[in-house]
Amino acid sequence: MATGLIKSISDSFTRPADTTAYAANDLIANSTTAGSVVPLTFNVGRGGVRIVAVRLWKSDETDVANSAITLHLFGSSPTVANGDNGALSHSLSDKLGTIAVPIMVAATDEAYTNVNAGDAVLPHGIFHYTSGGLIYGLLMATAAYSPASAEVFQCKLVYERT
Repeated sequence: MATGLIKSISDSFTRPADTTAYAANDLIANSTTAGSVVPLTFNVGRGGVRIVAVRLWKSDETDVANSAITLHLFGSSPTVANGDNGALSHSLSDKLGTIAVPIMVAATDEAYTNVNAGDAVLPHGIFHYTSGGLIYGLLMATAAYSPASAEVFQCKLVYERT
């Protein structure tokens, strides 16, 4: 049962300085080298949490066509087989779930998208008990998407204590 104490935490990364288009199911990450990919890391503290919303931003507002992205969440740091722009292939260790976020909307200074508990893709949230306090995330393109060079992605998890 949730306590109603809503909190949020963000993490971000800068993708490589290239404009190579992503194909569906490609990893969006900070490095083209698998061993150098650093997943998003969210310190939600120890104990039970329920993720109730996700907000995703990117620094370039001009390239939003096909910018639908899926956030993969893990209870431990995942190992990836490919770097940025390679097919997403990860360890299944402690996989919590996935959240598909809608195509981004262009604002005057950034592009963004939101998904909330109650939306079809996150109807009840994602429940997790963390002993180490951390939740990890990887972003995956869900369509052919052309990025801007060195654009910054920021992801915010909104959660409540359970």
